[in-house]
Amino acid sequence: MAHILNCILFVFICCISIVNGVIIAPVPTTGGGFTATLSSGPNSYAKDAIIQYNRILCPNSNYNAGKYTVTVAGNYLVSVTMMSGTVTAHTTLMKNTAIYVWLYTGNQYDMATQTVYMQLAVGEMIWVKMTNKASILFDVYNTFTVVQVS
Repeated sequence: MAHILNCILFVFICCISIVNGVIIAPVPTTGGGFTATLSSGPNSYAKDAIIQYNRILCPNSNYNAGKYTVTVAGNYLVSVTMMSGTVTAHTTLMKNTAIYVWLYTGNQYDMATQTVYMQLAVGEMIWVKMTNKASILFDVYNTFTVVQVS
């Protein structure tokens, strides 16, 4: 439950600003961001498969086939949350062809979250992939969020 609350807090932090005690809307940028999750139930992935989050909650045309392509250079907050249900799983957040961070969950409906600050250039791509072995990601508890912060 704590991971879900962290993700909700992350979205709120990225979506609002408080100036002199007044909540103001963020200034939109052309780079923007998005949030996506998986569909309900078990979602099977082969080893090294790109996780294609198919339930888009906050759309952006820079996200396609599981990969986010940077169109505006800048600083980004990227968050990945995963749960594999009753099996173990490893995923990695990829930046171009390099592993940026790892996530791991055990087989007791454990959850894992990585939220990282990334400096990204135009044309770079980030995505999440299944690592080490084929496995299952369970339900809507798996999210991928990208937000440009500057």
